[in-house]
Amino acid sequence: MTQFQIVNDKPYLNSIETEVDTIALDKIGDRLASVNEQIEAKKRGLNTLVKQRDELIVYAYNNGWSAIQLGITLGLTRQRIYDVLNLAKLEEE
Repeated sequence: MTQFQIVNDKPYLNSIETEVDTIALDKIGDRLASVNEQIEAKKRGLNTLVKQRDELIVYAYNNGWSAIQLGITLGLTRQRIYDVLNLAKLEEE
């Protein structure tokens, strides 16, 4: 969840000051580390969602959904659906 605040007339998004040009020079390293931490956390969350989606693709396909149906529903190509299915099959072996 995104949190927006204004503290001492400075806007913050998720506790990070949003105006770059107002950051004190001695705080740049802290700001970079904080932004990078948030990026890594979002990547982990995204990876978890992609894994869950891929598991659902396999489950749906194994239960009668076609690659075409899955592709239309997810906005993916049939080739991407088959890539997911083939990777899951390799991981089973």
